[in-house]
Amino acid sequence: MVDRQPGERRENFRVNDEVLLAYQGLSRQEVELRRRQYAQDMSSAFTLAQEMDELRQQTAVLRRQGEQESPVTAQLIETLDRKLDRVIEVLMMHELGSHCPEPVAVDIGADGMGFGTTQAFEVGQALDIRLMVPATGFGLHTFAQVVRCGESGKQAGFNVGVRFQFLRSSDRELLVQHLLQRQSMLLRER
Repeated sequence: MVDRQPGERRENFRVNDEVLLAYQGLSRQEVELRRRQYAQDMSSAFTLAQEMDELRQQTAVLRRQGEQESPVTAQLIETLDRKLDRVIEVLMMHELGSHCPEPVAVDIGADGMGFGTTQAFEVGQALDIRLMVPATGFGLHTFAQVVRCGESGKQAGFNVGVRFQFLRSSDRELLVQHLLQRQSMLLRER
């Protein structure tokens, strides 16, 4: 049996999901430049989505109190929340551009993911990754390093495995929450 730290277990599980995925290979210099730009970019739809999720978590107690005190007001707030989520989803899709017309099957965890592609990558190659889950509106913009790339036995192309790098703790927390929700949904479907 492997000894694990208390929080480590939840970050090591993986789920199958379908995402809109855009990625681009980068040199080490490009990674550093984009990483600095990304840290300062508050106009990104992905940053906006993260901030909205954080605000939703911070106001959860107030929302529950509001539901008890005024169900009509709570319903209005929920409707406005859904409208904002939809606007952010459209903004993220616009930011993804035409790079990802169809959802891609991925095996994703808090530390990385695997996906199929027609493009081969060298192990160690840095990638700029943007993904969005259409079913939930969850989005993530991060950088990753290719840890494996091999020919796909099922179809033409390659199976690529990446490890996320420079993932902000708030993004990791949102990713873990998404993974838990997805896992719960998959278990209910059984």
